[in-house]
Amino acid sequence: MRRRRTTMLKVTAPLTAAAFVLAACGGGDDADAATTALPEELAVASTVDMTDEEYAEYLTALEEASKAEGGVLSYYFSAPAAAAENQINLFIEKYPWVELEYTSGGTLELIERVITENAAGRPSADVLQGGPLEDNTLCRDEGLCLEYDPRGEADLPADRAYADCGCSVADFFTFHITYNTEKVSAAEAPQTYEDLTDPKWKGRFGVNIDQLDWFAGVLAEMGEQDGLALMEAIAANEPVVYAGADGLEKLAAGEFDIAFPQSATRTVRDLIADGAPIEIVTTPVTIAQPDMYFPLKNAPHPATTRLYMEWLMSDEWQNKVGEVVVKVPIKEGAPIPSSAEGILDSELFFETTDNFGDYDTRVEQHQSIFVTG
Repeated sequence: MRRRRTTMLKVTAPLTAAAFVLAACGGGDDADAATTALPEELAVASTVDMTDEEYAEYLTALEEASKAEGGVLSYYFSAPAAAAENQINLFIEKYPWVELEYTSGGTLELIERVITENAAGRPSADVLQGGPLEDNTLCRDEGLCLEYDPRGEADLPADRAYADCGCSVADFFTFHITYNTEKVSAAEAPQTYEDLTDPKWKGRFGVNIDQLDWFAGVLAEMGEQDGLALMEAIAANEPVVYAGADGLEKLAAGEFDIAFPQSATRTVRDLIADGAPIEIVTTPVTIAQPDMYFPLKNAPHPATTRLYMEWLMSDEWQNKVGEVVVKVPIKEGAPIPSSAEGILDSELFFETTDNFGDYDTRVEQHQSIFVTG
């Protein structure tokens, strides 16, 4: 797991790239605001069963409570601030009194920070965006997540509801094989991960070692024994190891012919739109990783926290997810990004907290196969 310095920004207006001015966080002076008491009538666990009239009244009261508590949303996310720019813009445009404090850092750093802040009686985070590791640690082990079901979750099919997660899942992204169209034809391109064990691909492809979630998802979908056997066979074909978007640039430059696993996100779409010779393969079974948004039980700004969760699951945001953050909205029927076209024709397998497996074990397996050999 790569670690980054913890950083924080404050946003009081819609963002531009230049507006992401980051300052290193020190010992936690940003966590000294006392938690605001939520009006009793707003301290509900779910808005799913509210009537339209009840819900409208609830939102109005929630907005007023958000203003009264200062309109702050303290947001923790392991991705750099620029990754949240478009999403933040729309939330602030919707609720212009909100001041957003964005704290980024390594996944484990942020988990440790939330636990430490709460243990010290100085909680700072309202919402944390993450995945199964955060769910298992912060929600299941530490009990720090708020049990709250926004109204938009009423529309979700059972296989996307994540009833056992202390979170809301607003979107997901999928993992794919990508290839250089100048070096590999569409007919020749591997259609499955098993195809990459063919000796003809020896030394011709790169493996993205940042994607532990894909690794865990494949093991969960295939079964651990078969999944590990596949990974070992792929590793035996001498892939080039790379991390993150660096592999796509090398793929476009022809340094290797194939790169995987890559998520069908804005980076891939923008490269293709700019003329990069890259194409995406959708495998028969597509590993999908849900984006989990965790409202925290001791959120210093509980009204704004609930307002954000309601917005995430609203039709308004769900219909913009594909265009704005280039991920697949969790609600069926909402527009998907062009870079993800065709993925819903394959079988989706969602990586979850329950099927991820033990985190330390997955890290050790992944590293031993693809890094240390």
